[in-house]
Amino acid sequence: MRVNILNFLSAGFFLVFTACNIQVVDSAKRSALRDQASILVHVDPKGDGDGSHENPLGTLEQARDKVRELRLAGERRNIDVILNDGTYELEKTFILNLSDSAPEGSVTRYIAAKNSTPIISGGVNVMGWEKTDLQKENIWVAKVPWAKGKEFFHCLFDNTKLLSRAQSKKIIISNKSSVKDYAGELKYKYEFGFEDPGNNGIIKNWDNLEDIELFGMPTRKWLVNYLPIESLDMNNKEGKLAIQATYRMGGEFFVENSLDHLDTPGEWALNSKKGLLYYWPKSGKPGENIVAPRLDELIRIEGESDMSIEGLNDKPVNGIVFEGITFSYADRQKWTVDDIGLQHDWNMWDKSNGLLRFRGTKNCIVNNCTFINSGSDGVRFDLFSQNNTVQNSTFNNLGGTGILFSGYGPGLKDVNKRNKIYNNELKDVGSLFWHSPGIFIWQSGSNLISSNHIYDQGYSGLLISGVRRRFFDPIFKKMGQGYPYSRWSFPKGGRENLGAIRWDEISLESITEWSSYEPYMHARNNIIEYNEVHDCLKRLHDGNAIYLSAHGNGNIIRKNVTYNHPEGALIRTDDDSHNVAVTENICIGSKEPEAQGLCLKGLNFFENNLLFNSMLLTGSAGNTADIRSSYQKNIVYFSKKDSVFHQRLNMFSENLNKNIYYNPNIKLAENFILEEQKGKRDTESIAADPLFVNMSEGNFSFKKKSPAIKLGINAISLEEVKKIGCTRDPWLERAIKFKGFPMVTK
Repeated sequence: MRVNILNFLSAGFFLVFTACNIQVVDSAKRSALRDQASILVHVDPKGDGDGSHENPLGTLEQARDKVRELRLAGERRNIDVILNDGTYELEKTFILNLSDSAPEGSVTRYIAAKNSTPIISGGVNVMGWEKTDLQKENIWVAKVPWAKGKEFFHCLFDNTKLLSRAQSKKIIISNKSSVKDYAGELKYKYEFGFEDPGNNGIIKNWDNLEDIELFGMPTRKWLVNYLPIESLDMNNKEGKLAIQATYRMGGEFFVENSLDHLDTPGEWALNSKKGLLYYWPKSGKPGENIVAPRLDELIRIEGESDMSIEGLNDKPVNGIVFEGITFSYADRQKWTVDDIGLQHDWNMWDKSNGLLRFRGTKNCIVNNCTFINSGSDGVRFDLFSQNNTVQNSTFNNLGGTGILFSGYGPGLKDVNKRNKIYNNELKDVGSLFWHSPGIFIWQSGSNLISSNHIYDQGYSGLLISGVRRRFFDPIFKKMGQGYPYSRWSFPKGGRENLGAIRWDEISLESITEWSSYEPYMHARNNIIEYNEVHDCLKRLHDGNAIYLSAHGNGNIIRKNVTYNHPEGALIRTDDDSHNVAVTENICIGSKEPEAQGLCLKGLNFFENNLLFNSMLLTGSAGNTADIRSSYQKNIVYFSKKDSVFHQRLNMFSENLNKNIYYNPNIKLAENFILEEQKGKRDTESIAADPLFVNMSEGNFSFKKKSPAIKLGINAISLEEVKKIGCTRDPWLERAIKFKGFPMVTK
């Protein structure tokens, strides 16, 4: 049986048409707004006036209050808050609420003045450094009496450089759990044993134990945790954490933020009990721009949220725009006992963190902004988020996620949708929380994610996800059913996902069939197209350039390019991923001959893709591939004689077919097909040169005699390839300058 991909893609065409219309309407709306005479409010960090051009106001708060007065008086036109050059230092989170909401059809813009680069900062310049006698007088100290409680900071910058926090040599963490896999009893997410190789006194009961954290990967290398210590039993070499780890404690960890381990130039440590910051500058003396972040959020735009299904009292803030502004210096995310983790704790649900946070908003725009040098997320849209846009912006050197859209957990409330992420550059995102993706879509649907450039990532580039079936055990018990996912255990009180699930709204006909869960998974009908994603997985393991898991139906992954990924798949549909169309993507492998190109689990459709030096495969753990899935009309092209065209696909038969496999040793490809045909796979696939028009210049159209035409494989034209990546730095223009990279030639 084969599910008809044409029917599936026709639904996708409707979505594309809708998304295109949204873009046209947005463009027309912006044009109409520009034609209006905007009310102008000027602000300057050195100002002390009335908000006129000649006498600007001095703070964002003053400008906001001026706008509120105008709106309260009935002003319905656009209002532009013009930010002059300079740094706007925030002592507390700048909040915009319903009082700041623009009337329908109008906007309130916070916009850079012409030829200006205003910076909104949550940082404090640390001054008053004094030399100590520590480490042969190389360590300096400064008083920071404010750095405690909510203002305790977890990262430090020397101007634009993220400094390393003092870190010990590794210690070995263990637990007494009998569970072999990563998920298990809750107590072993708190309790741990420790070994100190060489008895170097790496861990001990410091006077400021509340400042000390363990940093590491609990059991699995697809995430990292920063874990504060509650207590230590030095006699028995056991300890307890103040918050739970993502999974049971085990593996290699490091002690962070102890003065005892400040032993390397460039490191620092904070003692909040004494209000002292210690730093070993590489230059010999602290510079004038040592910056400590004192805020978790710089700016929050927040409407009124109604948690009920009906949402009659949902009142989103409308029409707030940020344009041409740089945002810097928010603190690294602080985990608490009340947090609710998104998949694998890759971020936290409805969390107060980020340079710019929208919570209950619509028709808001972030345009041509820069998010840089921060321990936090860049931009996040929580709960109600509709028709919001992030475009033409740059994200660089951030400790957390670049762009996050996070709706309500599984249930019937679906209000995070129809947003747009377009033409952004995201580089080196996740410098502290290594697992943080460039773009993360969780329980959010019908979004357009297009023409973004994501690279130099610690883990994965772009994620679409929700909640997997294995987390719904409380419902299984109410139904009188046993737990069918015995490999994993997620007991009550666990952080990951459980607190976000809207239990009373969920009714399952089957506890094993994904179709029973799908109506509650809102990450559906997303279009991911023309993105360039590469150089991911620089710090962790088992990550992907583009990744999907536990989402709703109808997601489309098309016309993206992925490359230079050392291990893990370039595009992967993981556990509980179904009804995704993965089509017309260009996947370029970097680890021959077994580079993973397209990895399929679930019921999905992988057709008309180009794989260069990378293979087709399915995962070997968790859920398996549904035999009704399609691996058809793909071109798998190897430029060297060593090649593995596909792997672990023996469950397939007629739906693994009509592919072209090419290797310079064509006999090798022919023999591969003959072996597959013994299992009734690849019965119409061929070994041949696909005869691209000009592969080295990115023209993947077919010559007239190409065997791909007879097989019905869709060509990816040069015009389409030119659209991939950011418009200001298209992938193809950059790629063809480098001979053989990332293009593949014979």
